[in-house]
Amino acid sequence: MAASFSQTLGILFLMACFAALMNPPPYILIGTIFLLMGLMLLPSTNRLTRQQFNWTINPKTKSIIVLIGCILIYLVVPQIDPKPSPYSNSRNSKELSRSQ
Repeated sequence: MAASFSQTLGILFLMACFAALMNPPPYILIGTIFLLMGLMLLPSTNRLTRQQFNWTINPKTKSIIVLIGCILIYLVVPQIDPKPSPYSNSRNSKELSRSQ
């Protein structure tokens, strides 16, 4: 059960990584953090590191690293000031309903 949850969470983090990398440059840091967390959670990465480097990461250490990664993402996201799209409409729905 824990292995399937870890694999699912790792895949979700990798998908979030690719989604973040499709955005402007400040999101590259967020994408990199998601990439590291996703790769660390995948069981195939654990197998590869065990075979190639002869070491494993304790599940408790993984959870601490994921928690720290989520906190870092939370701290970085509010610092990004996205510019509004030139195609966005600044009027709200009340103004639209009054103009009709």
